[in-house]
Amino acid sequence: MHTLIGTILLVDDKEKLCQVLAQDFRNIGYLPLYATDAEEARKLFHKEPIDVVLLDLKLGAANGLELLREFIGGKPNVPVIMMTAYATIESAVEAIKIGAYDYVQKPIPFPKVQRVVENALKAGRLEAENLGFKKRLSEESPRLGSLARTVQALYAQSEKIASTDFPVLLLGESGTGKELLAEHIHNRSPRASKRLYKINCASLPPSLLDNELFGHEKGAYTGADSLYKGIFEQADSSTLFLDEIGDMPLEIQAKILRTLQNREVRRLGAKETLQVDVRFIAATNKDVRELVRTGRFREDLLYRLNAAMFRVPPLRERMEDLPALASGFLSDLMEAGQKRFSREVLDLFEQYQWPGNIRELKNVVSFAATMSSALEIQISDLPPYLAGARHAGEGNPRRELERKLIEETLVRSRYNKKRTAEILKISRRTLYNKMEQYGIG
Repeated sequence: MHTLIGTILLVDDKEKLCQVLAQDFRNIGYLPLYATDAEEARKLFHKEPIDVVLLDLKLGAANGLELLREFIGGKPNVPVIMMTAYATIESAVEAIKIGAYDYVQKPIPFPKVQRVVENALKAGRLEAENLGFKKRLSEESPRLGSLARTVQALYAQSEKIASTDFPVLLLGESGTGKELLAEHIHNRSPRASKRLYKINCASLPPSLLDNELFGHEKGAYTGADSLYKGIFEQADSSTLFLDEIGDMPLEIQAKILRTLQNREVRRLGAKETLQVDVRFIAATNKDVRELVRTGRFREDLLYRLNAAMFRVPPLRERMEDLPALASGFLSDLMEAGQKRFSREVLDLFEQYQWPGNIRELKNVVSFAATMSSALEIQISDLPPYLAGARHAGEGNPRRELERKLIEETLVRSRYNKKRTAEILKISRRTLYNKMEQYGIG
């Protein structure tokens, strides 16, 4: 049984030829679909996940070039190969100008058709991957520009590592954005044209996690009715993000260590190993050295993973990011339209400690945008626990202590705000916000 290579649409008004080509492509691992007229071809093209098209120039009364234009306009990443028994220089040039990948003349020996289709398929998938890569970069860039200097420095350091194949270990509390940093590293790496593969090691019991990571052979256990490629195989030539690796059982840690050392995996039930080329990025919200000390994490695996280690700071340590992050999440919500936060809401956001970090902020913004019926989001639109924090904060000794500390540091630095911010280890923007919040002149 062949692994599915792709879906090919054959369009020719001679049904016998379509049937012969369909069988030939089926024999080498393609899923062939065919149509003998333009209308049926249109239905299949727009309904099915087509990877490549073989299109006849003449379809009875229909013109194949018109259909070519429609296909290119509808799905520009799907390569179309023109074929005809009446090849002319003019028609070939016109087809290429419209956007055809190639042009072949009938009768065509199948090995030649196969080569052209394989090349077109590779070109189409590479184009799709490049477009996806550009889209990810364009979505990521505006957010990076709004980050605090400490986090911008973190991202800048990670870019130097991105060009290598070093394993990366990301540390930080839950919800701080470790996955975003993993995506950034992947997007700046030589593997960026491929998708980033992800798996949460804490979300599956050990038996299922083993299967998801390494796969299984058909018949490896009861219910294994077909071969399954684990995520290590799927991520071959790309990057694999192992989230919450600190929750991984020791027996699976040992198998991952072997994969890191030997670059090979063995499916459950298999006799032979398979070579894989995977770049690893791991993350944990646990104190990984404490896990090693207590025997819950392999020290040799830690040494393999920490060639490059980055700590992603919690939101409370980078409060200057909060307004831009909150506004960015709000603009991402289609239903939010042109909504904005009231001054009182932003003040409360800056007073709150955000134990759930960026993930909690995103959830709060989503809730408030849904609850608000006005253009400006108010305190009453926030989740009840957060709205209640406003009153809990009134007369809060911690706030009084913070206000007093800022005032004393300002006096000590002779109201040099740059120096004050450096002493307090906060940005000047955060200092100005705090001074306005506490009414410090």
